[in-house]
Amino acid sequence: MSSKEPKKDPKDRDSTLSTVESRDVLDSIFSEKGPMPAAKIGIRTLAFALDFILITAIASLIIWKIAMPQSHPGTFSELQAWSESLVNAYQDRPADDAFEIPEISNNLAEGLAYARDLQIIIFWLYFAIGEAFFKGSSLGKRSCRLRTVSTITLGTPPVFAGILRGGLKTITLFYPIALIATILARFFNKRQQLGHDMLSKTAVIDEKFVSNSTSKQSSRT
Repeated sequence: MSSKEPKKDPKDRDSTLSTVESRDVLDSIFSEKGPMPAAKIGIRTLAFALDFILITAIASLIIWKIAMPQSHPGTFSELQAWSESLVNAYQDRPADDAFEIPEISNNLAEGLAYARDLQIIIFWLYFAIGEAFFKGSSLGKRSCRLRTVSTITLGTPPVFAGILRGGLKTITLFYPIALIATILARFFNKRQQLGHDMLSKTAVIDEKFVSNSTSKQSSRT
């Protein structure tokens, strides 16, 4: 005798259907013809480039003019000397031959590691503050009329989601594997979401094409 197949719980089936339906609804909302069209990758790249230039300039000022002279006062001059020795080693190398890269001292290595860590923190703060406290907009996004919204409420992302998104976005800048992963995620969803969007349950919309009724409703959320 053949064994009977276990009966499926109706609650599990209803839950699966509900998940599929909600996914379809979100896909429709963020579609090109939906009420909140997802921003294209081109305009998002432009907005990010503007943010990157701005925050790099600010971070460089804070790190090399304020923080480093206090914590690692000799790092900048030592970096200049190492850069000069690197150029000299390249110029003095035998023709068609490799050259030996000058060794970095422990003090210089510690100073550069400190500068890198501080840069990561500054980038994280910049992105997190914009996402969490300025209605999902950074200066770059505002210039391009883009905005981050929650895929749960369709309004401003919660504070935790904004901080999480800012941290994940920062990680992609400093770790190539994370950058590749977050870009590849875009090809597995219909909402133009990158990896950090999916993990923080957010999406970036283009306000130039958002319907007036939806824009007013989300601003009240």
